[in-house]
Amino acid sequence: MEFDVKIISMAYFLPKDEAVIWRGPMLHKTIQQFLGEVRWGELDYLVMDMPPGTGDIQLSLSQTIPLTGAVIVSTPQDLALTVAAKAIAMFRKLNVPILGVIENMSAYVCPECGHREEIFGHGGARAAAKKMDLSFLGEVPLDPRIRVQSDAGRPSALEESAGDAKAFYEIADALAAQVRALGREVAQEIKIE
Repeated sequence: MEFDVKIISMAYFLPKDEAVIWRGPMLHKTIQQFLGEVRWGELDYLVMDMPPGTGDIQLSLSQTIPLTGAVIVSTPQDLALTVAAKAIAMFRKLNVPILGVIENMSAYVCPECGHREEIFGHGGARAAAKKMDLSFLGEVPLDPRIRVQSDAGRPSALEESAGDAKAFYEIADALAAQVRALGREVAQEIKIE
């Protein structure tokens, strides 16, 4: 199936059970190859999914190309929010705008009865965003249909019956608005100078 989304991953180049155990120089080289040697064609957005925290990948990427911004994704519990706060501090130190915060695994809603269970807590990412004066982009539920659709190679946002599809669209709209607003701010700053 084709969904007009272009993807590159280290997983395509490694045996299934092999881990990537690389330090900075190898990671930096791979980032350069992914950005400069992949024939992306015309793109609306280029999104890079990175591991949580403040590692070599985030640092190399931030120093390799001018980033429009970073999106911080965290589950609602305190420990995850501590890691997210460190990532925010790192990106700010590197002068990378923070476009907003997303709460992942926000709550589980039983597809059969509609009962809502906040397994990892709820609202922690929203509260952290407010505390750090950042935009809150939305919540992604803990929904087994996301896993099922992902395992099948079909984006769950395209599944009309999935309740999470609306959440993904709302987050995408909020993120696009942040990018547009940042673009206007940059354009205004350039005009003033």
